[in-house]
Amino acid sequence: MPFAPPVETDPFRTRVVYDRSTERLRIAVDAVDGDADVSVAADSNRVRIHLERAGDVYDRTIPSPSHRRFTDDREAVFNNGVLTVTLETAPLQFSRAVGGGR
Repeated sequence: MPFAPPVETDPFRTRVVYDRSTERLRIAVDAVDGDADVSVAADSNRVRIHLERAGDVYDRTIPSPSHRRFTDDREAVFNNGVLTVTLETAPLQFSRAVGGGR
């Protein structure tokens, strides 16, 4: 079952859903107007979304799900006033110390 934390942002309605079965985080932001200025940037730990429309500004940074990182499989589409960002996730990889530090 997908996890959907409640997110309310005015004036841009936002929905964030992490689907464990597909290991994907999907973010949908309703900008209503197709003339919005849109910017999306992501690294392995977070995605930053910036929208401006008629004086309204949406600027959010959303972290990767707990114990997960974002992979390079990412997509952002702005269509009919809705921004949809989809990011694949993978387990965090912890490195072990090499050598005998006893």
